[in-house]
Order: sequence, then structure tokens, then C-alpha cells
Amino acid sequence: AQVASQMNPAMASSGPAGGAPSGAPAQSQPVVTADPGRESKPAQLLWHGPNQVKIGTHFSVALRVTSAQPVRASPMQIRVNPALLETVAVKPGRFFSEGDRNFSYRVNPDGSIFVGATSRNPTPAADAEFLVLTFMPLKTAPAAELSIASLNLQGPTGRPIAFGQPEAFRTAIAP
Repeated sequence: AQVASQMNPAMASSGPAGGAPSGAPAQSQPVVTADPGRESKPAQLLWHGPNQVKIGTHFSVALRVTSAQPVRASPMQIRVNPALLETVAVKPGRFFSEGDRNFSYRVNPDGSIFVGATSRNPTPAADAEFLVLTFMPLKTAPAAELSIASLNLQGPTGRPIAFGQPEAFRTAIAP
């Protein structure tokens, strides 16, 4: 079974880290793009992965993005509880594994995963698979969580692309 964590459309990027500054109202008006006269909705992010997993069995979670604006880069930081989930693999999704694109990552012992992905030929993303993370559950838990701590979607000229912050992905870990 797959579960999708939907982003909150009321929350849009207004800062360099990708989320609204603390205490700032969420942006609710259309975002003006680099193309004068053209307006676009904020990009949408969505997690896809299993509702429940078993200890010792690898599973994958994909981050999918839809953006009317071409995406050139997407530096991000992801958080996971390392006591519950061991990071096994971090791979570019189909969007960043095709063509002239660069992808790098770093997994830290504290559960933070830093990902850098860029494209020399930016394209819009229509339900594009940006990132695939593979984990191994370490102990039972009612909910293991995966969340985006920071994200900066960038357009062709490096300008930020507004996006709605997705809810954290949650999966139950069974024995």
C-alpha cells in the first residue's frame, strides 16, 4: 500500500530555506515568475511510500514535485530519526537522473540528509520523481517520520520557486 503526504497549499516559500519565516503569514497570492505577465501556482511536493514496514526490510520513499516553472536546482535537508531508520541509499529520482544533471548527498549520523541536485537544462516538473530514499527500519514504532527541514527550489536564473511545504512522511514499523 502506498501513502501520499500532501503539501499544505496555504504555506508557500518566501525565504531562502524554502518555507515561510517563523511567525510570518503564509503567502496566498500567485507568484510572479521570471516571465513577465505569467503567474504560476506554488510548486507542489508529495511523498510516496508504504504505510507500514517491517524491521530489517528495506523500503523506499520518493519525493515527487510538480512545478510549472523550470527547476534548475533543489538543495535540501531532510530529517529522519536515526534510532528508528537507517539510511541505506539516496538516489536521484528520474527528474535528476536524466540528461545533463548533477546529484550529490551527505548522510550525517544525527539523521540529517543533505542533497544537492542541479540541471544544466531546467525543465518544468509534472509529478516528477525528484529523490528516492531507501531505509531499513531498526525497531518497532507507531510512526517513523521523514521530513524536509529546508528546501530551496531554484528556477533557471537562480530565483527561488515558491512551494508548499509537504507534510512529513510517516510509516509504522512492525516487528
